[in-house]
Amino acid sequence: MTFDRDEQFLHEKLSSELHPAPVDLWPTVAKALPTKPHHRHLWLCLAAPLLIAAGVAATGAQFTDLRANPRPSFAPDATAGYAISYERQYYTLPDTLWTGMQANHNLEAAADGTRPAGGIMHGRIYPNNHDKQNIYSKAARGYETWSAMAEATGLPLAENSVLDAGESEPAVQLFTRITADPGYWEEGSMAQVGFIPVGKETPEKLFLKRMDNLDSPDGRRYEIELMALAYLGDAPAETAAETYLSKKAGLTWDCEPYEMPNGCTALLPLCSSNPTSYTWYSTWAFFEKDGILYQLGCTAVSGYFSSGLEEDRAMLRYVLDGFA
Repeated sequence: MTFDRDEQFLHEKLSSELHPAPVDLWPTVAKALPTKPHHRHLWLCLAAPLLIAAGVAATGAQFTDLRANPRPSFAPDATAGYAISYERQYYTLPDTLWTGMQANHNLEAAADGTRPAGGIMHGRIYPNNHDKQNIYSKAARGYETWSAMAEATGLPLAENSVLDAGESEPAVQLFTRITADPGYWEEGSMAQVGFIPVGKETPEKLFLKRMDNLDSPDGRRYEIELMALAYLGDAPAETAAETYLSKKAGLTWDCEPYEMPNGCTALLPLCSSNPTSYTWYSTWAFFEKDGILYQLGCTAVSGYFSSGLEEDRAMLRYVLDGFA
């Protein structure tokens, strides 16, 4: 096969079924092709799989039903439930916060007097079982508002005017360590918002949480939960996947993409194999912004077991419209 036929092959594949992103990468590819034939052939062979893989996250978060498509390339160990893949960024925390978190992990007070504290997230959204086993903790933090937490961490956390107009409720419970005894904790206060760091020896990522009570436009009261997942470190951006409801092997899923006013596309999984199941299986939304993954949950405060699916998902869209 000659190099010009190689080029034609790659062009066809990038423009058809192998490339999952609805964008045309060929102009950029063609401009970067080497001029020498044998270099051109090698470049095409090496670049094709990378370009195809990059397309997985080219349009933001992507949804995969793991029963219909088990073990996709971005979630090779997943066989059930659904996975959300996206391109994550890595962030560095301010020096004072980072130093204080490490001091807390070593059972020392931070320079600002913050004592070591473990944290527990309330509600239905919390770190998965694997991350619970690897909580770096003793360095959890609580704040009064979402914007105050964004300022303290330096993270570009998405703000939401709709949620800010509701009634906040405590999202994170902090347990402060007051002795060197690793088994003794003093129960501390409840924080309106907060984060729990996860990692083996140092914090690798943060789970950030808020909870709010909010009335829908038709007057129904909902509990809204929002959790952000932010990665720490100096590594370059990479495609990652988060797997959800992995034990629900018998369920299949559809996904409704929803265009948000801020330019993000939210993904709303819908259980399509059991129409009589409780609505909470299908009252989640996911979106990615600035390389941070957000999970939004919606629970009717009254009529929890008889809440209408369409009403609940309409509430999800209403909240999604409030993100800046």
